[in-house]
Amino acid sequence: MTFLLDSDTCVFWLRGQPAVEAWLNEVSPEEIGISVITLAELHYGADCSAQRDANHQAIDDFVSGVLVLPVDGSIARVFGAIKAELRRQGNLIEDFDLLLAATALANDLTLVTNNTGHFERVPGLTLSNWARGSSGAPWTLPHVAP
Repeated sequence: MTFLLDSDTCVFWLRGQPAVEAWLNEVSPEEIGISVITLAELHYGADCSAQRDANHQAIDDFVSGVLVLPVDGSIARVFGAIKAELRRQGNLIEDFDLLLAATALANDLTLVTNNTGHFERVPGLTLSNWARGSSGAPWTLPHVAP
């Protein structure tokens, strides 16, 4: 696996956003995964929607073709280190987003998100924004010494 999709990218895919679909046509299904955190966010969104059943079915169909990564001990350890560093800097982000970043870092994955400004606070994280089309090539943030 190479790419960890954030919930916003999954929603773009589910809604048929052309730039995200183009990227997905370029990579194999084995290269794509999501976190169980993303899956929870997607189901929350479906439960808040007017078309709950149809949206839950679309999510179920979507996740049947990708790997869903659990949160494990190595991810928890990276999460703790990232959160402590961002706290020292006075630059915290939400825990769910930190868990996604930790999942990407612990598994050496590129996090695919449209929320790059938010995730750019996490040193060493490789990001890509497929919603930007061909300009969404991955880039890695510099590591910052604690």
